[in-house]
Amino acid sequence: LLVIPAVTLALTEFVIIPRLQSSMGTSDNNAQADSRHGSSGGGHSTSSGGGHSAGGGDDHLGPGASYEFEDVICNLSGTMGTRFLKVSFEVAGSDLELSSMIKRKKPRIKDAIITTLSSKTIQDIEVPGGRNALRVALISAINQAIGFAVVEELFFTEFIIQ
Repeated sequence: LLVIPAVTLALTEFVIIPRLQSSMGTSDNNAQADSRHGSSGGGHSTSSGGGHSAGGGDDHLGPGASYEFEDVICNLSGTMGTRFLKVSFEVAGSDLELSSMIKRKKPRIKDAIITTLSSKTIQDIEVPGGRNALRVALISAINQAIGFAVVEELFFTEFIIQ
């Protein structure tokens, strides 16, 4: 009975956590590279969050497409509706059909985004690496809503906790 918890703890400590940290470090490096290139989302603004830009993509992605989600607002978990999160972000991938795929499944994707965001607490976001963990969770949720892994990167362009 004591062996199973010990093995679980060891696997978590020495295998799972280092893998998560290395994947978060990769996302953080990509975000820093993007800020050095000075790219910012163009797109048009709507109250329901939308807009897109398709084109050359970032240098490290090669030819690809991107899509911008603007002004996505949701309540944070554990605040009883008194605190909210407002984010804008751009997703990018190497598939040139990214924008059209997102447009076709936009209601499903927005639901996945709002569900993911509203499941987070302020503490989840404010811990070191919290935003990178949120970035990974959003990429996963969007890809799952689309049906396959087309989104490769996500860049926050606005991040407000009120």
